[in-house]
Parts: sequence; C-alpha cells; structure tokens
Amino acid sequence: MAAASHHVRPAAAVVIVNHFKAQRLLEGIRSLHRQTIARTLAVAVVDNSMDERERRALSKDAPEGAFLLVEPGENIGYTRGCNLGVAALPHSRYVVLCNPDVVWDQPNALERLVAMADADPSIGVLAPLQFSDDGAPVEIARTFPTLAEQVKRRLSPRSGSELYLNESLTDGSAVSTEVDWVQSSCVLVRRTLWDRIGGLDERYFLFMSDVELGRATWTAGMRVCLTSAATVRADGKRASKGGFGALLTSRAQRGHLVDAIKYYLINGPRKLCRQKISGLTYRRIASAPNALGVTTLGARSAVKSLDAAVHPVDAPSVARRPFLSSSR
Repeated sequence: MAAASHHVRPAAAVVIVNHFKAQRLLEGIRSLHRQTIARTLAVAVVDNSMDERERRALSKDAPEGAFLLVEPGENIGYTRGCNLGVAALPHSRYVVLCNPDVVWDQPNALERLVAMADADPSIGVLAPLQFSDDGAPVEIARTFPTLAEQVKRRLSPRSGSELYLNESLTDGSAVSTEVDWVQSSCVLVRRTLWDRIGGLDERYFLFMSDVELGRATWTAGMRVCLTSAATVRADGKRASKGGFGALLTSRAQRGHLVDAIKYYLINGPRKLCRQKISGLTYRRIASAPNALGVTTLGARSAVKSLDAAVHPVDAPSVARRPFLSSSR
C-alpha cells in the first residue's frame, strides 16, 4: 500500500479524518496494510486535531509509506476534511470514507466491497456491517430522519433504534439490503457518483452530510446498500450520543444541532421517501419552497448565517505534507 502513487490508478482512495484518535487510527492503518488489495489502495489521513502529540504519533509511529498526511492548519470539519483528502489522492474507481476508530479485522473486507460494487453498477454507496469492540452491532443504517424523530431520540436516547434494518443480514437471510442512508463512518462510494455530486456537502460541518449523501445517491438513480459480506470493528463511541442535556457540555452535540437545523431548513421536517426521489435530478438546494415554508433564498441565507455564527473564520490554504510516500 502506498501513500499516493500517481502512476497506477488505485482501486480505492481511502480517506480518514482524524480528531484526537491517532493511536486507534494507526491500528486501523495497520489493518489496511493487511487487506488483500492493500497494494491497490491510496490512503490519506486528514488531521483536524491541531495537536502536537497527535501530529507526532501520525508522523513517527505509522508504518513506512502508510499514508499521505494532510494538515489543514485548523479543524476544517469532517465534510471538508473528507473532500480535501479525496482531492489529495490519485483518481480512483472508488472512494472509501473511514472513521479513525475503524479496524479492518477481516483481511478481504475491502476486496469484497469492491467486488460487489464492480458486479452491480446500480450500487452507489456500499457499507459493511460494523461491530463494536465488545461485539455489539453498530447502528449505521437508517431511514431518512424527521424533525419529530430526532427530537424524540434526544428526549429518550434509547428509543428509536433502527437496528432492525440489519436483521436480514445478521440472520443470514440476505447478503445485502437497500437502506435510505448509512453513516459515513465506513463506506465505499462509486467515484463517478462522488464526482457527479461534488463529494460530501460542505454546508454541514460534521453531521447530516451522510444523510445528504444518501439522498444524493437515490436522486442520482443509484442505490445505498448495507452488506454482511464484509465487516469492520469500531470503538462504539458516538460523538452525537446523548440527550438534550449533552448540549450544555458537548461541543459535538451543539454542532449536531446546528447541522440538523441546516438539514431541516433545506429539506423540510418530514421524512423523505426514496421511492419518490429515486432518479430525480440531484440539487444541493431545492428549487421550490420546502415543507417548512422557507424559500430557497431564505434557506440559503439561514444556512450562511449559521455557518458564520459557528465557524466564523475560513480555513487558510492547506499545507499538505506527504508522509513517507514511497510506492510499494
């Protein structure tokens, strides 16, 4: 596996956005090295930590030639980090977004994901099943949210589980299943789709961009699928976990609230139906008033105001430093 090779088109560009998880990330990098298609991967780590200890770990403790280290100079957010990482790597057939806590214990997991996507051009986004370190299944597949459902989940964090979406996979009755959207904590995205929709939607800082990815995939006439043919392991810690009380103590929770407000300003409070949006022309901002009665111009203005309040300073030009980027 090479950090970046500009001579051979890689099968997949793997992007990991780090935020204070360097040691766990390096465990994931070593597991990527053990993948059966490791030689066909290009990997970038975008470090949003802005911390010298994290930087030192990523610079000195990683395997030789493991990845391209991209240092934005500040925390530019998850969505911009993913897009930046993809742009820093050679053009590939697929994009793989992977959280820093994900470990690829199954040696042929990525090979299986690529093979499934190669065999079915209708798949735009494909995710493996995830299990936490203690073996518990991770809830990564979801139906499109509504404002009421998200409020309910905040009032009662244990309610509203959608693990039932995994049942046909975990009981062995199916190998893959269609879902509205999947968390982008570990997903394979067809590169033609990625380029068509312009990557992740940078109106969102951290959350809800994966919901938009699901919407964009279905409106582009492609499918979002979850499969049991490949599995990965995660640490089971969710940045969005907690009820309304967490808004007082958690910056991530407040960020989730802001991104959710943006989503509902743009898409309205009601549940999207993938059967109705499938194959429609995808647009980042709808051309008609949404269900909240907010016009396109009003939604755009509200989103910009939220961005200005939460992220008032644009990121400076990005300095990219390849980490031992020799080919193998």
